[in-house]
Amino acid sequence: MDTDSPSSLESTPALWNPNAAACWCLVFTPVFGMFLHARNAESLGRLAEAKANRIWLYVAITFLAVTLFTIFIPRFPPGIVRLCGLGILLGWYFSVAKKQVQYVKETWQDQYPRKTWGKPILIAIGGLVAYFVIAIILGVINAVVFGRITSGN
Repeated sequence: MDTDSPSSLESTPALWNPNAAACWCLVFTPVFGMFLHARNAESLGRLAEAKANRIWLYVAITFLAVTLFTIFIPRFPPGIVRLCGLGILLGWYFSVAKKQVQYVKETWQDQYPRKTWGKPILIAIGGLVAYFVIAIILGVINAVVFGRITSGN
């Protein structure tokens, strides 16, 4: 391998596999992939792409926060939340994430240093647990203060 070439392994920053990061979004919410894609883009020097990922990240975090408070809206249709969440995921993937997946694949194929998944996955699990604890607390507040229990149907 030519060590002077820009695509050599020595000059390639360690990255999280962008395709795997996008797939993990299905388990850990799009926030997971958006954050890792932003960090990858920063490592690659693709600052506009990093900024776009951060914008999507802020949109997704805001969406998750707003979603928590829909519990206080009687008969709020859960389909709207699902549709918006799917729209955010697909909008991010096709406007930003897919470009990084293709760039890494075209530039290095599968020959680039990989960052480990342990820490990001543990943080994501912690974030999900915290989100669900907050949702439960808000549900209890809703039931106690307003005397109602909402169903997901």
